[in-house]
Amino acid sequence: MDLIFKITFLILTFSSFLVDRNMLKQEKSSVKVLYFAIALFTLVLFAADWMHRNIPMPSRFFIHTVSPWVCKLIGI
Repeated sequence: MDLIFKITFLILTFSSFLVDRNMLKQEKSSVKVLYFAIALFTLVLFAADWMHRNIPMPSRFFIHTVSPWVCKLIGI
């Protein structure tokens, strides 16, 4: 990812946390847990990319494993 995109993503994520903070005060605890779990997962993936770690993507599995099998199945 480009550095400008990474910085913009961080700014948007942080501002989203600030805006959602007031809304989350009146939500049920299950919604809060889900919100913070998704946010944590997003930030962990972002940090892994920032540290140049390979992030396993489902599309890579589909392209290299499922797609050749489907092509053989339909005869392409």
